[in-house]
Amino acid sequence: MERVGVIVPADNDTVLEDLSFGLNNKYEIINYKMEETGNNGYPENNDQENKFINDLKHAGEYFKKNNVKYIVYGRGYGTYNEHGRKSIRNILKCYAEDVLLPTDLIMNRIADLKINAISVILPYTRARGITDIQMFSEKNIKIEHDFYLNTDDGKLIAGIKSDELCNLFKENADKIKNSRIIVIQCTALHTAEVIERLKLFSGNVVLSSNSVLIDYLSKKIQ
Repeated sequence: MERVGVIVPADNDTVLEDLSFGLNNKYEIINYKMEETGNNGYPENNDQENKFINDLKHAGEYFKKNNVKYIVYGRGYGTYNEHGRKSIRNILKCYAEDVLLPTDLIMNRIADLKINAISVILPYTRARGITDIQMFSEKNIKIEHDFYLNTDDGKLIAGIKSDELCNLFKENADKIKNSRIIVIQCTALHTAEVIERLKLFSGNVVLSSNSVLIDYLSKKIQ
């Protein structure tokens, strides 16, 4: 059985649980939990940046020893611009066949569908969600509508029930019905068990941070 290595924040088990559910034992999942460094998104000084890079390398070495074929970077930290995502990929690429970042996979799917306007659903507050909005703007992707579940606590995000997501879709049905793509951001949010219901309900393409990872890895193993 091929192995996939998953780098996650120390308090985020959601992406591991979603991958286990969605991949249905197609891979053995090896995880490496990293502590946060600096504020959400970026190191604040050279010491923090060096610690972050060293932590990434330690994760890569751990995965290489465990014969991991794919590395999943299941965090938001450092991914809010193209430069950050490229840096993470470059550090990790020598340790596995491929390095997967959910944001990259989402951007690629949007590009494949030749769509430049989407709706976005975020579990946190709008103040924190501005970084996500800017991230899409960098790729010239217009946000038609953005919706929030209004919590910045990772543990609370992990506890959000599928019914809450469904209700958010229902409450905003008139707005999202015209969006051909709906993106649900955040690997800490459980989406694997509800993604198909959301697709059926909205009648549109629904991509989540965890569902794009599952789709990509499932196709690789076929």
